Amino acid sequence: MRINEVEADNTADRLFALAKFAAGRAQDTSSKMQMPVAAFIQRAQSMGIDIDPDTLQSLVGQPPLDGIFNPMEPDATELTFKGNDQAGPVAMPVNQAQDIVAAAAQSAMNKNRGV
Repeated sequence: MRINEVEADNTADRLFALAKFAAGRAQDTSSKMQMPVAAFIQRAQSMGIDIDPDTLQSLVGQPPLDGIFNPMEPDATELTFKGNDQAGPVAMPVNQAQDIVAAAAQSAMNKNRGV
């Protein structure tokens, strides 16, 4: 069953489903948490949703889409998913990683394994 068969008359809910899918996909692939406006509109239109950039901008500021996207600037070319401002994992300095490995190796050597 396709999304447009479930919610045939509710544009906001169908756009919400598309947005959740796109946000999840971006997160799963560890890519940027954003999507070109043109690509989002094209996917929406392929689902049978008649939308243009101005309508999308107004819908992004209202529930339920305001929970997925950051506010959109006029004439924006990218939709930014919420959570995009989170910093990625902090890299561990090499010397700290070496110290951890050395400590683990020393601990393993000190254990009496009855060998």
